[in-house]
Amino acid sequence: MYYLNLIFKYILIFSIWMTPNFTLADPWQIDQDENFITLKKNGEIQHGNNIHFNFDKNNGCRFNVFFFIYTMQDNPSPLNEIFEDQQIHLNFGGQEILGSVAFTSPFGLGEIAGIYVAQNIPLSKEFIKMNEDMLEDNLMKMTIQKVYAKYFDIPEEQWNFENIDNKLHEAHTLCAIN
Repeated sequence: MYYLNLIFKYILIFSIWMTPNFTLADPWQIDQDENFITLKKNGEIQHGNNIHFNFDKNNGCRFNVFFFIYTMQDNPSPLNEIFEDQQIHLNFGGQEILGSVAFTSPFGLGEIAGIYVAQNIPLSKEFIKMNEDMLEDNLMKMTIQKVYAKYFDIPEEQWNFENIDNKLHEAHTLCAIN
C-alpha cells in the first residue's frame, strides 16, 4: 500500500509538472457574436491571461486590443480602487506604453483586471509590422511597470504571436464579410 501511494504521488507530481507544457502555444481562436469578431490567444505564463483583438462589425472593423491578467496578491483594497486613474504603465514587446484599466473584478481567490493597450485601430501593414518588430522568438512579452507591479503576484505575461499577420487578416476578413 505504501508503494502504491508513493507511485500515485509521483504520477500526480509528474502530471502537474507536465501540464503547463501541454497548454503552451495554443492555436489562435476566432469567436464571433452579433457585434464583434474576436481573435484571441491564451497566455503562456498564466493560461487564463488571454489577449484579445476585438473587431467591431459596426465600426468599419476597427479593433481594440486588450488582455486580462489575474492576481491573487493580497492587496490592501480592491484593484478598482487602486487604479482609480485607470492608467497603468506597461512594457509591451520592449516598448513603454500606457495601458488603460477597463475594469477589475473579484475572481476566484483573487481579482482579474481587463487592460486595454490599443483602441479603435484600423488593420494596417504598419500595425502588423510594428507588432512583428516587437516580437522576440514569436513571443509578445508584457511586463507591468513601476509601482503597479506590486499589485500582481506575476506581473508579466507573454503570448505566442506566431502567424499573427495571417490571423489578423483572417479575423478582419470575417468581420468585413459580416
